[in-house]
Amino acid sequence: IAALLEAKGITDAEEFLEACRRPELLETIGAATGTVEGFLYPDTYYFARNYPAQGVAAYMIENFFNTLKTILPDGQDMSAEEIYSKVTLASIVEREYRDPSEAALIASVFYNRIEQEMTLGSCATVVYALTEEMGRDHPERLTYADLETESDYNTYIHQGLPPGPIANPGYLALSAAFNPEKSDYLYFVLKDPDTGTHHFSRSLIEHNQAYKLYIKRK
Repeated sequence: IAALLEAKGITDAEEFLEACRRPELLETIGAATGTVEGFLYPDTYYFARNYPAQGVAAYMIENFFNTLKTILPDGQDMSAEEIYSKVTLASIVEREYRDPSEAALIASVFYNRIEQEMTLGSCATVVYALTEEMGRDHPERLTYADLETESDYNTYIHQGLPPGPIANPGYLALSAAFNPEKSDYLYFVLKDPDTGTHHFSRSLIEHNQAYKLYIKRK
């Protein structure tokens, strides 16, 4: 986002990144990681050139909360910590789903795994650790060694949610995280790369069978 804003002549990239770490903005979202990542709502924006960096970030955050009001049921009251947790999960859904019709189902898988005290096992969180924390290029596919990467964001080796969002989720991912489908699924694997659809499983045995069918045969 910072690079795009600078390329469009709106604000300096470094100033924007610094603005995203300012305490007054962090207080508005209850951030635990020192950045407003996850709350910069993806949308079409119109800013004047040389617009103040903090003003850009604040406007995107305001847009996030205005959008959230349309997602939360009327009268639902949530603490900043609860919202932050759900936005963190929404950011994982954002990076995992491809078929829009599956977003809420993918969210249910993660909630089910949390309820059963399983690790989330999200490849997207490992990619975040590799690219954002370690500065590596985005991998075409993850190796078993990648899945053992030591990072608080690696949900293969650390239980529960990562420290904070790994992306800025859009409306569909937010809706899925705040209003997930009800299911008893615990696993999913990409079934069709062209359509982005997944196979969902209730047991590890079924998941391993699906993995052999859809992944290893390629």
